[in-house]
Amino acid sequence: MTQPRTSPPRLADAPPRRGLLPLAVDLDGTLLLTDTLFEAVADRLRNRPFWTLLQLVLMPFSIAKVKARLQRGADIDTHMLPVNESVLAYCREARTEGREIVLVSAADQSVVTSLAARFGVFDRAIGSDGVTNNKGEAKANILRTAFPDGFEYIGDSPADLKVWRAARVASHVDGGDRRRRAIERMGVAVGRSFERPHAGLGAWRKAFRLHQWAKNLLIFVAPVLAMKATDAASMTACLIALPMLGILASGTYILNDLLDLNADRRHHSKQMRPFASGRIKLWHGFVAAPLMIGAGLAGGAMLSIPFALTMAAYLAVTLSYSLVLKRAPLVDVMLLGLLFTLRLLMGGVLTDTPLTQWLIVFSMFLFVSLSLAKRHVEVIRKAAVGERVVANRGYTAEDAPLTLGLGLATATACPVILVLYLIDSAWAANAYAFPGAVWTGPVVLSLWLMRVWLLANRAQLDDDPVTFAIRDPLSLALGAVLAASFALAAFGLPDVVTRAFSAVFSGQTQ
Repeated sequence: MTQPRTSPPRLADAPPRRGLLPLAVDLDGTLLLTDTLFEAVADRLRNRPFWTLLQLVLMPFSIAKVKARLQRGADIDTHMLPVNESVLAYCREARTEGREIVLVSAADQSVVTSLAARFGVFDRAIGSDGVTNNKGEAKANILRTAFPDGFEYIGDSPADLKVWRAARVASHVDGGDRRRRAIERMGVAVGRSFERPHAGLGAWRKAFRLHQWAKNLLIFVAPVLAMKATDAASMTACLIALPMLGILASGTYILNDLLDLNADRRHHSKQMRPFASGRIKLWHGFVAAPLMIGAGLAGGAMLSIPFALTMAAYLAVTLSYSLVLKRAPLVDVMLLGLLFTLRLLMGGVLTDTPLTQWLIVFSMFLFVSLSLAKRHVEVIRKAAVGERVVANRGYTAEDAPLTLGLGLATATACPVILVLYLIDSAWAANAYAFPGAVWTGPVVLSLWLMRVWLLANRAQLDDDPVTFAIRDPLSLALGAVLAASFALAAFGLPDVVTRAFSAVFSGQTQ
């Protein structure tokens, strides 16, 4: 229910002292490192995507009403929203001095009241009421009426220039010297200057999850196994496709992070992701995600229409996972396995290389096992701290035996499938110059999967097995051995080595 602006409730315990300059504080981007409107949009997109898109279309025509619709029903955990600690410390300092402090925002009244109660330093909470958007001149008029003798205002955006013009003292977040000069030109005294974490290249690199691009190397698997590693056209096509798929994938990672804000903030490591922590503004993500997805699909279409269609299938599966199916236990790991397998299919489509049934089945078992390892770690970590539910995933602490059993079963099946392939197809087709070397594969694969599950069951595995694989020295060493053995199988021993072996063994037989 909207609270009346004429006599909003007092939220702080100690009454303010007369004669001291009141302090008015903006919420989004000022006290918080995030924006509650975009928090609401992210939550609503996850639950009601088409309705939310319609509201965004209607927003320019009735911004206050649309804000009320979006924010009043949204599941925003106000206690987990990232805070600008320097601004909060200043508010607490002002409370100690006995100043009256007001939280005033264009966010809906329900959100502003909830956040004011969280911090316990504000005397009043003033937000939009579903009719008037409490921003710019509207906010300035409210504060002029409430404090005719003047006030200090802390804001962060160009829209706050109208509020600063009405203030006696203007404090600001971000903007640096340029904003300070703009305030001084209005004849208003500048108070404090606060900073917020800047979204540098490091933050964007983390948002793009560039290390996850290693997954996209799977597009090389089909042509390499088909002995097309020396085919310049096939390898060039895969090299060009690699960044296209990476850009598309990074766009989906950003979208996934935006839809997963609440769950990420409850996670021991994901809480530091750039959007969850407030290092990157949410609206930047809402712009970047569709642009990157569109650019990736356009680049793929220029390269190959069939390849672009497989990219579109990858996008459809990813969206269904992010919006709904990540919360369906076991269905989620099957979809993750499918996303990896689609990368194999992309390489086959791009290089006109049909995928064998052996490869498809092997891929599904392998990547479902790795996805189960990721879920198993999340489940047992929750159980270790006395929590029962894995946020936004559908798993509970009681599922640990299930994720362990299914993960070990699928992991055990992988080398078995590889052995059956070698016996049934690889040897019979005479596809390898030195087929004996491929028997290294099942051994190395077994060792690596056993290591993955040993660490997963100890909760020592990285949250993402791919991240673990590219950072773990033993995994890299096993990968090098596996690659060398398949290279040896494909191309055989060099002539000089073959002659040396022949000379040694012929000398022994004489």
